Amino acid sequence: MDSSSHPDPPTEIVSRTFRVEMVRSVAAGCTETAMATFAILIAVRAFESGPAAKALLLGSFAIGMIGSLFVVPLAARTGWAVNRVAAGISLGSALGFSIAALAGESEGRFVIGMCLGFIGMSLPLPLQTQYLRENFPNQRRGRLFSRTMLVRALSSMGFAAAGGWLLDLHFDWYVWVLVAFAVSALVSAVCFWSVPRLPKGGRRPAMRPTRVGVFRAMRWVKQDRAFRLVLLSAMAMGTGVLTANALRVDYLVNPEHGLLYDAKRVALITGILPSAVRVLSTLWWGNWFDRADFFRLRMVVNILFGLGIALYFSTGWLWAIVAGSALLGFARGGGEILWNLWVTKLAEPEHVGEYMSVHTFLTGFRALAGPFAGFYLVALGSVPTMLAFSLVFVTVAVLILWPMVRRERGELAAEKGR
Repeated sequence: MDSSSHPDPPTEIVSRTFRVEMVRSVAAGCTETAMATFAILIAVRAFESGPAAKALLLGSFAIGMIGSLFVVPLAARTGWAVNRVAAGISLGSALGFSIAALAGESEGRFVIGMCLGFIGMSLPLPLQTQYLRENFPNQRRGRLFSRTMLVRALSSMGFAAAGGWLLDLHFDWYVWVLVAFAVSALVSAVCFWSVPRLPKGGRRPAMRPTRVGVFRAMRWVKQDRAFRLVLLSAMAMGTGVLTANALRVDYLVNPEHGLLYDAKRVALITGILPSAVRVLSTLWWGNWFDRADFFRLRMVVNILFGLGIALYFSTGWLWAIVAGSALLGFARGGGEILWNLWVTKLAEPEHVGEYMSVHTFLTGFRALAGPFAGFYLVALGSVPTMLAFSLVFVTVAVLILWPMVRRERGELAAEKGR
């Protein structure tokens, strides 16, 4: 499908949406550190949590992604604007983080609260993509979104540093870190609510109340061949990348792998370096998203991920590991933009939310399975076994997209021949 022929929204709508998204990106950058760093750190040091609790914490965001398939039908049944539904979900996320902050010495309340917060972070993803498709112009969507992603990444890095400094001073102050997550989720809710709606006569962010099946969005997998191929490619790609990603830290510190890097070097290689490269490349990727053919761009990102994984895990040489980590950060800068916006290249405006809900639903399954696959492969085999597994899936992801790239070339050649 080609939705590029639809008219762009008014300038005022674009500007107001962009300002709201910039503010929300600061809050989102704060809350994403909960998933990346602080949830497990607090669970281990404050509650001495076991594997079951840690698995729940790490898996709850993916559970929310799986549940996002049912959020778009909810909006359709209520008739509410998609941004208002997202605001309500974010309020639930703020409540969850508040429960965790007030948990006291109860590990159960902490885990339940954090899981609710994480689920509330991932459920609104297809709704956000829907209103971004409506409120951002076709030719500038990638550039505008990349700016919000840049702010989000900087906010995440800043809060990670500030939170780490606070906990180093007095770890019992972790409660204030949890309070910050609750406040950030509340700010996100206000921002979602404040997203402007198109005037009458334009595309509407609200849906007419109607009863629809909860799996209604899955019909696009059957009806849209391009969508189906990209989903298959994404499943293969996600399996390969997430399997390897789960081992990035363990590979550097586990005595079984022979490297035994110290904490500072691990932090530099796995955290600071890829995050810095991701930040520096975000605007560049956003510009290319608007200008380049989607299928070719997706293949480039896939190949970069594969090269990064190969360099990182193929040898024990420090230069190769550093180069691989930098490549993974560079690929992630493009991958995040593509992950959030690629459905806008295929879907009609009114169906973007449904397309995105299917995408996030399937992402949730591979996000749950990937880490288990990685550790299982290394435990029963070796790091080279895991590396071969990952690269095979990355290669399959590229091959699945190749027919779409050839089709685009054929269409261009046909146009030149006319």
